[in-house]
Amino acid sequence: MKYYDEITLSERAALSHPKAALEERNREMVDRADLIICYVNREFGGAYKAMKYAEKRQKPIINLAKDICS
Repeated sequence: MKYYDEITLSERAALSHPKAALEERNREMVDRADLIICYVNREFGGAYKAMKYAEKRQKPIINLAKDICS
């Protein structure tokens, strides 16, 4: 099995306004991912926005907060 062990920098985040950089980085991670694993237990904040973006992109999502607390 081959593992990914490199560090990548988000050019989109680096070129964004500092207040928007985290959201841009999260969107880029979602765009590059085949599967989203998260822990989102409230309906606000950056992780929630990233999860909603992943839903729009039709990515498979495992929300550990939902799966554990249900």
